[in-house]
Amino acid sequence: MIKTKQKEKTKTMKYDSDTEIALLKKDVAEIKDNHLAHMKDDIDRIERKVDKIDNRIWWVLGILVSTQVASMIANMI
Repeated sequence: MIKTKQKEKTKTMKYDSDTEIALLKKDVAEIKDNHLAHMKDDIDRIERKVDKIDNRIWWVLGILVSTQVASMIANMI
């Protein structure tokens, strides 16, 4: 009788462990296939925005420097 209960308990524990492992594998696959793709898209979108802002800053800096240089040249003449 004790051995039977022990076997049932072992089977139940094994079933619970197998179920938990299967659920974990499913969750990992879902994260890998779905969420990582969305995260990559979001990161790429943010990266494009930062690149645009970076280019705008360089243009503004170039205009400011060229204006100062032009002003200096105009004062020399």
